[in-house]
Amino acid sequence: MPVDPHLASVLLQLAQAPQPAGLEEMRAGVRANALRSPKRPVTLGEVRDLTLPGPDGALPARLYHPAGAAPAQGWPLTVYFHGGGFVAYDLDTHDALCRELCAASGAAVLSVAYRLAPEHKFPAAVQDAFASVQWAAAHAGELGADPQRLAVAGDSAGANLATVTALRVRDEGGPTLRAQLLIYPAADFGNPERYPSRRENAEGFFLTAERMKFFGQQYLAQPTDAAHHHVSPIGAPSLAGLPPALVLTAEFDPLRDEGVAYADALRAAGGEAEHRPGPGMIHGFANMTAFSPVAAGLVDDAGRWLGEKLHEGN
Repeated sequence: MPVDPHLASVLLQLAQAPQPAGLEEMRAGVRANALRSPKRPVTLGEVRDLTLPGPDGALPARLYHPAGAAPAQGWPLTVYFHGGGFVAYDLDTHDALCRELCAASGAAVLSVAYRLAPEHKFPAAVQDAFASVQWAAAHAGELGADPQRLAVAGDSAGANLATVTALRVRDEGGPTLRAQLLIYPAADFGNPERYPSRRENAEGFFLTAERMKFFGQQYLAQPTDAAHHHVSPIGAPSLAGLPPALVLTAEFDPLRDEGVAYADALRAAGGEAEHRPGPGMIHGFANMTAFSPVAAGLVDDAGRWLGEKLHEGN
C-alpha cells in the first residue's frame, strides 16, 4: 500500500527543510521538530523527573504513573529507552510516546536518558540501560512500582538497547522481565546486506541508509563492534529464555526486515514473539501519532499488549 497520507505530508515537510550541517545542528533540529509537533492528549497520574545512578555518573529519567489509585503492590513498570540512532533525542522528545504507552498499558513508565555517541561510544549506552533496569528493580518501592512486574521497551536504537538489556539480564543475572516491546528495532549492524528493506527504503522515508551509516560510525568504537551481540542481538549465541516480545515494524522503513527477522529468530529459539507490521508507516511513526490515526492505533495496541503481559496472573 502507499505511504499513509498523513505521514506523506510529514515527509514532504521534511524534504523541504534545510539539511543539518553537522551532528549538533541535527540534534537541535530533531529536538525542535519533536517539541513543536502536536501531541495527543492523555490523562495520567504523577509525572516527575529524577536521576538515577549510572555506571559513570547520574542518568536523567522521567517517571510516569497511570491515572487512578495504584495497586497495593505498586504499578507494573516499563523501563523505556528512546530512539535516535544512539546520537540524538532525549526525555522530552519521547515524552508524548511514553505518556501514551503509560495510559494504554495501565503501567508506570520510567524513561531513561542514556549516554549518547560519539561522546560516549559503545558500550556506554548498553551499560547505562542495563544499570537502569537493575536500579529500577532494586528501588521499585521508591517508584511506586512492583519489582515482580517489569518490562523493557524502546524504539529504534532504544529498542536495540531494550533487547540487549533483556539478553544481559538473562546472562548476567537480574530481575525477571515479563515483556519486551520493540518498536522498529535495529537488530543487525553486522549484516545489513541481508535485508531487502535496507535497499528498498534507503531514501525518501525519513530514516535513510546514509544516516544509518553515519549513526553506526558515531556509535561503534571500532568496526568490529558491529558483530558483538550487544550491538547486533540477532547474532547472540542463543536467543532462548528471553521474555515475550512484541516487534512493531513500518512498511517503508530500512529496518523493517531485520525487525521481522529478529521476531522470527526469537520464535525459532522457542520464545514467544509477535510481529505486527505497520502498513503505510515510516520509521518514527510512534512519535507521529497526532498526525496519523493508524500510527496512533498501532501505539495504543502495543501499549495494551504491554499491559496484558504485565498484569498476567495478578
